[in-house]
Amino acid sequence: MPLMEARTTHEVSRVIAADPATLYRMVSDVTRHGEWSPECRGARWTGGATGPVPGARFRGRNRWNRVAWSRTCVVEVAEPGERFVFSTVPERLTRDSTRWAYTFETVPGGTRVTESYEILIPVPAWVQTAVISRVLPHHMDMRPHMEATLAAIAAAV
Repeated sequence: MPLMEARTTHEVSRVIAADPATLYRMVSDVTRHGEWSPECRGARWTGGATGPVPGARFRGRNRWNRVAWSRTCVVEVAEPGERFVFSTVPERLTRDSTRWAYTFETVPGGTRVTESYEILIPVPAWVQTAVISRVLPHHMDMRPHMEATLAAIAAAV
C-alpha cells in the first residue's frame, strides 16, 4: 500500500439543536469524550485540574481495534459557549502534537459546532510508515471520525 501523507488540518461542522453554552459544557467536559468518539474511551483531569481552564491537563485513553494508547493533553482555550481548544503534549517516543478545537456559533436551528485539528508537530515518518498507515489508517484523514463524534453529541443533547 503506498504511503499517503496525513492531512495537517481538517474540520467538520454540524448544526445541533441546542444552545452554544450547553454544547460547550458537554464538549469541555473531557471526561465525557468517550461517550461520543469512535476512538476515545475516556479521559480524566490530572495534576489537580478539575475542569476546563487554560493550562489544565488531562489524560485521554484511546482504542481502535486492538490498538490502545493514551495521551496527555493541555487546555489552550476555554471560552464558554465559544471555543474549547486543547493540544496533545509531545511524548518521549513520537514527539508529535496535534491541536484539537471546537467552536460554537449560533445559527438558525441551533448551534453550528465545528471540530477541527491541526498537526503542530508531525508524527515521525518511520512511525507513519510502520504504524499509522497500516494500523490506524483513518488517522490519515480524521474527518469521518469527527463527523461521527458530532453526530453522537447531537444525539446526546
